[in-house]
Amino acid sequence: MSKIKSYISNYFEKKKWYSILSDFVFVILLALLIIPATRTEVASFFIRLTSLPPSTLEIDEQKTVSQQSLTWSFKDMDGNTVSLNSLSDKPIFLNFWATWCPPCIAELPGIKELHKVYGDRINFVLVSNESRAKVRGFAKEKGFDQLPFYQNEDVPREFSSQSIPTTFIISKNGNIVLDKKGVAKWNSEKVEELLDKLIAEE
Repeated sequence: MSKIKSYISNYFEKKKWYSILSDFVFVILLALLIIPATRTEVASFFIRLTSLPPSTLEIDEQKTVSQQSLTWSFKDMDGNTVSLNSLSDKPIFLNFWATWCPPCIAELPGIKELHKVYGDRINFVLVSNESRAKVRGFAKEKGFDQLPFYQNEDVPREFSSQSIPTTFIISKNGNIVLDKKGVAKWNSEKVEELLDKLIAEE
């Protein structure tokens, strides 16, 4: 016990106040990352801080969504079936995510901000394979209940990915102009310029 007291005494004598503060903050963050109840939120916060705007695809890299994939359907939070081709009157922001995924949660505030600006001119489709009850509960608790969430477990091959979040932005004529695997900063000037361009297209 005396060794511990001696170590603590020497620590405070030799350390500058800002070093002590830095160590204290580090210990708190480490504890928050270890505790299951706070781990996801803390990880999401730091992922959000380091996320960057996504890159668009060059013209020769773009692909047209197949007719089969356009008939793909999913259910909204009220259980109504919606097909992708019923949304093709506007550009589509298609995002695959999950409530347990820190990178997915990290980018949701940016998507929420983007939806506030473009929600009436872009069809936002945020798809999870979790139950509608789980998604509804998560959205209400975290303040995302204004976002258009959908549920489906069977994803077309051209949208399937081994990782989430995965996001596609699709033009009105069915071209995939952006294909982003991983977290991104969606409420950015770069994304807004892309959406404005797609909205203006005939």
